[in-house]
Amino acid sequence: MATSSVTDEQLTGILAGYAGMVAHVVRDPQRWLGVDDDPPASASLPARVLDAVRDRAVGEVTPASEEWARQPAGRRVDWWVRRIGLTAGLAAAAPRFAGAIADRVPLQSALGASASGLAVCAAAREHGVTDPADWVPLLGTVLFGRDLVPAPDSVPATDAERALEEAAEDPTEPPSAMEALGDGAKRTVRTLWRLARSFLEVDDLLDRRPRGGIVTRTLARLPVVGVAGGWLDERTAIRTSAKRTTQLVATGAPQRR
Repeated sequence: MATSSVTDEQLTGILAGYAGMVAHVVRDPQRWLGVDDDPPASASLPARVLDAVRDRAVGEVTPASEEWARQPAGRRVDWWVRRIGLTAGLAAAAPRFAGAIADRVPLQSALGASASGLAVCAAAREHGVTDPADWVPLLGTVLFGRDLVPAPDSVPATDAERALEEAAEDPTEPPSAMEALGDGAKRTVRTLWRLARSFLEVDDLLDRRPRGGIVTRTLARLPVVGVAGGWLDERTAIRTSAKRTTQLVATGAPQRR
């Protein structure tokens, strides 16, 4: 494996900025991953099917529910895996309509890394690691196989939230038609795209991110149907990232002393 030109110091700074934004997302998923709005009457059949699948997978016990805190940590992490897999995972897989060509676009890998990174931070938070600075070494290990220390400085909360708000209100990003999606789903896609932009600075590290198996990765390279393989690929990566994070926290992952 080629040696990356990205230093530990540079990667720590990038991941600190990413973690600062993710802190807002996991604190208020309804706002940033809010795809609970019903599709419009004119929505296509795939959009209506996705809505039905989402309702069944997410369920009624969410972070906003009174019962949430009484759920075992493992069950809460599973909720995040399903939620991220249905929303961020779909957005990360969307460029696969272009087939293998999508692999040549750094944004495709950045979207996948961003979805897996969300799972890392959410799993850490549900297991008691709540400081975004302490997510940095977990992100470094799980996503890129790099041993980092907690970020010395957190990104100001107001700056992180402003970055998300600007992305959510930008109708030009992502540059694709989203008329069939509800407002919440559009916000979800734009949230992930903004988070993914953090990883464009480390594109030579993105091949190290978690991926699915050989079957889904091969399917993802095919035109049109590759979107299904891409989705399965990213969902597997999301689950793997959450499981690895849980293991690291249980064994005493590096945290701020």
